[in-house]
Amino acid sequence: MEKVVLVGINSQFIHTNLAIRYLKNYVEKYSSLKIKLYESNINNQIQSIITDLFRLNGNHYIFSTYIWNKEYVFSIIKELKKIMPHITVTLGGPEVSYNAKESLIENKSIDFVLVGEGEKVLLNFLTNENKNQKGVAFLKSGEFAYLGDEFPIENLDTIPFPYNDEELKENIKILYYESSRGCPFSCSYCLSSIDKGVRYLSLERVKSDLKRFLDSGVELVKFVDRTYNLRKDRYLGIWEYLLENYKEGVTFHFEINANIFDEEIIAFLKKVPDGYFQFEVGVQSINKETMDSINRRNLLERLRNNIKAISKNIHLHVDLIAGLPYDTYDTFKDSFDYVYDLDAEMIQLGFLKILSGTKIASEIEKYDYKYIEFPPYEVLSNCFIKYEELVKLKNVEKMLDYYYNSEKFKYSVKFIIENYYNRPFDFFEDISNYYDKQNLLGLGHKVVTIFNNLVKFFEEKNFQGKNIFIEYLKLDYLLLGKPGVYPEWFISNKDKEKYNNIIIEKDFISSREGYKKTEFEKFNYDVLNNKNGEIEIFFNYTKKKTILETF
Repeated sequence: MEKVVLVGINSQFIHTNLAIRYLKNYVEKYSSLKIKLYESNINNQIQSIITDLFRLNGNHYIFSTYIWNKEYVFSIIKELKKIMPHITVTLGGPEVSYNAKESLIENKSIDFVLVGEGEKVLLNFLTNENKNQKGVAFLKSGEFAYLGDEFPIENLDTIPFPYNDEELKENIKILYYESSRGCPFSCSYCLSSIDKGVRYLSLERVKSDLKRFLDSGVELVKFVDRTYNLRKDRYLGIWEYLLENYKEGVTFHFEINANIFDEEIIAFLKKVPDGYFQFEVGVQSINKETMDSINRRNLLERLRNNIKAISKNIHLHVDLIAGLPYDTYDTFKDSFDYVYDLDAEMIQLGFLKILSGTKIASEIEKYDYKYIEFPPYEVLSNCFIKYEELVKLKNVEKMLDYYYNSEKFKYSVKFIIENYYNRPFDFFEDISNYYDKQNLLGLGHKVVTIFNNLVKFFEEKNFQGKNIFIEYLKLDYLLLGKPGVYPEWFISNKDKEKYNNIIIEKDFISSREGYKKTEFEKFNYDVLNNKNGEIEIFFNYTKKKTILETF
């Protein structure tokens, strides 16, 4: 009897592989087979992973293969077969499903490739001794053999819940969940556009699954539905259930289309407790020619109004993609400024990937695409944007992570942009040029160094009003938590006697405990109300979010 090991190599330690859990639980539910899961990530050494897999002593290893781990998986299986030549190696997942023939020819260590939705294909594959069935690709006498696609599962409720109780209790990783499969949209760059139609778990099944998450005390559950808010009665029913069963400390993440929210949905979302929901909104571009070419439709004014209406209590991630058709460096600036104005917590600046099977992969010649021909297949140039311009956007992306997405510079960067720049993009372009000129881009930086670099940038630009800027920067620095070190630009003006009296009044266990979990500072400019005048602020770090109190 085969000893099967399902292998998931994630991009980070905190991620979980949802696919291998669905596969294991489905096969074990509908057969007598028992499957072992092995999970690691691409930051671990290949030799260490090979040793782990060897010790599991399996005779059939099945790898979940994605754009971020293909090179890693291909290297692992080559070496694994050197020390375990008699094992069977099977690959599945989007990175091999759409080019199974090429994968089998490229890497002779692969015995089979599973194509399409995996649960039914894998069950049949493991219980069929001949291994000759729909959804299974292989080489036979050097020739590619494939009998065609297996039909997808109609009733998704037949797929068991992916996590066991121990995994839910560990609560050290992001847990992924899907309440639907498929996507009705046809975005030209996305693999999901290939699968037509959408299938759903029943509302009762989803509620049952969510109860398990809520009862376990997990911190973050990310729905992987390609567009969560398609059927209003259904998605609102899920949200209403979550609101009725609200639990502090947990966040649910959804990929949504904010264009289609109506007044009822906006009113409902305003009632959701702060931080309970997190939305990812794909804007990608606001250039009309670009949107038309990639089969996307954004109602920009409505999109802006909807996002701003829910931004106070919903944590928002907004996506942009550089390298799309008709988007030049200058038109991309407009998209950047548009999403910056939405006040989202995170702007995710991505770069187009030319994925096999997508419409845009058939337009390489049309748009003169040059791209990396191995994972992640990222665009290098096209007839609208040059390589050196995309490199500049890569540098902007790094500054965006430092000075926006980190949420460590909310006050100081806002002050700079509002007072010295006509548009937000120009600041991020400017500071990326500064980092480049100072040879700082290729280096890792501690948080305090990133603060120091902003001061040096401010000084090099010779901006007026440095004294006010420093006050805003001090506020940002103190919002991070009790400082371990104070940079040389941070000159404290606090009234120590007043600070001590506040500690006593707050009734901490001890003065030492009070000083450890708080800070007090006098500002020479009213940084909270943006006006002249002094202000004293008490910073309380005892809660998850820093609490400010003015004196």
